[in-house]
Parts: sequence; C-alpha cells; structure tokens
Amino acid sequence: MTMKASLARPRFLLSSLSMVIIAASLGGCLSGSGSDSDAATPPPANPLIATTAQGDVQGVELTNMRVFRGIPYAAPPVRFAAPEPALNRASTLQLTEDFGADCAQPGGTFGSESTAEDCLFLNVYAPQAPGDYPVMLWIHGGAFVTGSGGASYEPSRLVEQGVVVVTINYRLGALGFLPHSSLADESGNYGNYGLMDQQEALRWVQENISAFDGDPDNVTIFGESAGGHSVLSHVVSPSSEGLFHKAIVQSGAYNPTQVSQAAGQIGLGTPFVEATGCDEAADTGQCLRGLPVATVLANQLSNYIPVVNATNTGILPLSIDAGLSSGDFNQAPMLMGSNQDEGRLFVAIDVFSQRPVTADNYQTKVNDLLALDPRPYPREPIAEDYLIDTREEGIATTEAQVYPLALAAIQTDWRFACPNLNQLNQVRSAQVPVWGYWFTDRNAPNILGASPGFPLGATHAFEIQYVLNNEAALQQRGATEAQIELSRRMVEYWANFAKFSDPNSTDGAAGAVTWDGYTGLQGNLLDLDPVTLSQVPATEFVDYHSCAYWANPQ
Repeated sequence: MTMKASLARPRFLLSSLSMVIIAASLGGCLSGSGSDSDAATPPPANPLIATTAQGDVQGVELTNMRVFRGIPYAAPPVRFAAPEPALNRASTLQLTEDFGADCAQPGGTFGSESTAEDCLFLNVYAPQAPGDYPVMLWIHGGAFVTGSGGASYEPSRLVEQGVVVVTINYRLGALGFLPHSSLADESGNYGNYGLMDQQEALRWVQENISAFDGDPDNVTIFGESAGGHSVLSHVVSPSSEGLFHKAIVQSGAYNPTQVSQAAGQIGLGTPFVEATGCDEAADTGQCLRGLPVATVLANQLSNYIPVVNATNTGILPLSIDAGLSSGDFNQAPMLMGSNQDEGRLFVAIDVFSQRPVTADNYQTKVNDLLALDPRPYPREPIAEDYLIDTREEGIATTEAQVYPLALAAIQTDWRFACPNLNQLNQVRSAQVPVWGYWFTDRNAPNILGASPGFPLGATHAFEIQYVLNNEAALQQRGATEAQIELSRRMVEYWANFAKFSDPNSTDGAAGAVTWDGYTGLQGNLLDLDPVTLSQVPATEFVDYHSCAYWANPQ
C-alpha cells in the first residue's frame, strides 16, 4: 500500500441506540430492641461524617451524593522526596467548598496559577445511601505540568450509577518529575515524585474508603492524557500491585521511547539545574530544595514525563512498553481508547500562544515533532502526504487551515492513535480482558472557550466532559440531545466497567449497546459517535490513522 493510499479517511455508517440510567436510591433504617423501656435510643449516625484512620471528616450533601472536598491524603510533602502518610487529627475536619490548594503550576489553558507545595488533597463523592460501592479514582491530565482534581470535574452522574468517585492532586512539573542525581534516594532513584503521590493516594483509599461506603477491593483507576499515562505507569509498577483492580486509559498512549532517569537528567534535569544556577552550588540538591517556588516555575520545562528508575525499588523500574510487551504487569481488566482528532488541541494551543502553523513553518514543525522519535521517519514525504490527505478530506475551508490540520493529523496518528492500538494489542497478547473505543464526535462542545481558526473536531480531552460533567454543563456548551444521550451511554459504560469488570450492562436493559472485548485486528472497537454509535472493525481505525505505515516507516 502506498503511503498516500494508507492515509485515506473512510466514512462510517453506524446505528443509534438508547440506554437506561440507573439512579442510586436513598435509603437506610434504624432498629432498636430491648426490654428496658428506659434505655435511650442512640442517635442515628451522621452520614456526612466519615471516620478515617487520620480522624473524622465532615462533608456536605448535594443532590444525590455526599461530597468530601480537600482531604489531605499525605503529609505536606518534602520537596523532591517521596510522600509520607497523612497526619492524624484530633478534631473533625470540616469540609465545605474548598478543594484544597492546587499543586504549584504556571497559569495556562487548563490550569490556574498556583505556588502551593502543600497540595496533596483528594475529594470523595459518594452516594447518599449506605452500601459497599465500587470505587473510581480519577488522575487528571495536563502534560504533568498543569491541572488538579478539583472543580473541573463533576462526577455526579457516575455516583448516581452507584460508584464512589475519588479525584486527586499530585505534584507537577519540576516539583513532581525533575530527574537529577543530586536528588537521589538511598537506592539511587530520582524523579517520579508525582507518581509516588498518586500511589500514596491509592494507599489512602485502601485504608479509608470504606468509611465513605466504598469497597477497597474494587478500585478502578482512570485518567486522561498525562492521567492516562499515569494509569499505565501504575499498571506496570510492581509497587502498585494490589492498590487497584481495573484501569481505564483515555488518550494516555505512552511514549515508546520513554527514557531512563539518567537520560532524563541529561534532557530535563541538567538544563533546569543550570538555568537556576544550582550547578554552581556546593550542594546541588540542597540548592534545588531551597529555590523559591516562583524560580522553579519560571525555569521548568514543559515536557516532563515519568522516567524509568535505576533499581527495582523505584516506583517505575521498567518502561511501560517493556512491561506491557513482556506481560510483566498488573494484569487487571482494562478499557482504553483515543480521539479521532487528538492533535488539534496542541496545534490550537500553539495558535493561542502566538505560534501558528503556516505554509512557511509547516515543514519545520513536522521535523521538530518527529525529531522526538528515534525511528527513521522520512519527514518531508510524511509532511507532503498529510497535506494531500488533508486537502482531500475536505475539512479545511481555506488553504490556510490545511497546514495546522495536517500537522494535527500527524500528531494524532503518530503520538496517540497508533500507540493506543499497540497498547491494545500488547494487553490482549497477555490474555488480559480489554475493551477499545474510538471517540469520533467531531462536533463535541468546545471546552476551550475560544476558536483557533480551524475545526477542533474530536480533539484531545474533549471526551472528558461526556463522563465527568453534568448534563447542565453540556447543555450550557450547546450540546445536542444526541450528544447528551451519548454522554449518558458513556457514563453507564464507565460505571459498568467499574462495577462488573465489563462495560456492558448486566440487567438486560432494552437497547443496551453491546461492546465486545478487543480480540485483535480481526475484532472491533466501539465508535463513540452521538448519531451512529456502534462497533466498527479495528481495521478501519488502522486504515484511517495509517497505523501500518507508522509501525514500519520506509
């Protein structure tokens, strides 16, 4: 197949369906007995007070759920060190509207500026009725540099399905992921502090979630983008074994060239140390730990990711690729997928940052992008073929739109879609149950609040609102009834997976959409489209995203 042919974008014909939302019921009973008529009846327990190992916390009641915001899941962190368990409290912690401070980060498209290092908080959303509910722990995205587990995510519809939802903060940027040997622990490992925070939150859940009517033996971790990458990191981390039982990866394709901590020091650690002047200090580690937060944020880079630690005592002793391909991972059922136009978000951010893609710089941007991959991709032919394909697809309404859309298509296929397919195949090869999806709603509501001058389509992060927002928020963004119905179905799939280790309903509800487990390239993916939701052959995904070509560049 020629490359141009492999880039053809087929159309799909899918069928529409309906589903039933299972609402959590409100209930409870009090009982008392005894022959002593003078015996006092004990007051009913306050469902808004949960007794954790560290002390009582009191939440608030919202429609159909109890909410506990801003619970410390670890002690205030020591900079560039593993987190310690949360401190005990003598008095009840009153939790109202405060999610706790966001971890230090620069302001940007997806996060507000913060300089807080005491930021290791989580939030618990629980059904009102007592029970023993499955738990879903959300790890936010944001390129490991921005974001939080706070107000951006509204999980009420998942809670109504009968699950407890936990959202977390974790250290970001250099404070969360700086790899430098001056910060090594006693075993010689460094970096990945944010991953350690996530793991500490999972330990907190094991110890405490039963106080919120959650089942510590039925925990699903799920995340998007950097959060999805984090989920995969825990899937292959030996020290995360037993802390979760299922995993959902949304647009979290790992970098196949994930580097060691030593290589990370060269690319990320040393430039930061030199920029801050700590390379001139007598004790580099002490200098780094003493820097003002503003100095850290001003000098950190934007491409931090977890690194492979040097010894088996590190949280990530092997790469995600090595773990998945060898079968040496925590073999929990998995659900994973990607969006049809992932790359358009990143090109849009360039536009908002006054770095638009034009005819003059298009080839340079393609070269810079593919330079991140050591495989010998022919950069000029790729750039030209994607221009041809973008023009043929007919989405661009002007010639000026062709260049950003073509670059975005390269990013989508190379960085997300085809690596996601590879992950599906790796997990399937290990005989682990896995379901694959493809989010294709090209009219998804725009969560950015601005237009980059070209269609955003089904871009990166746009599926989150379909699972972690309420219907009112979708309506305010202009969602159609078909999109709201798709959102309802996605909420049920995600909740079913947490409850049953299978996204399909077990109650025989009329119109439920069957989602087959992924069986390889001869099998299916679920195409999440609001009008024509159905399963499509995995080969259509392969052809659309040119995955055969990207697997074997010529």
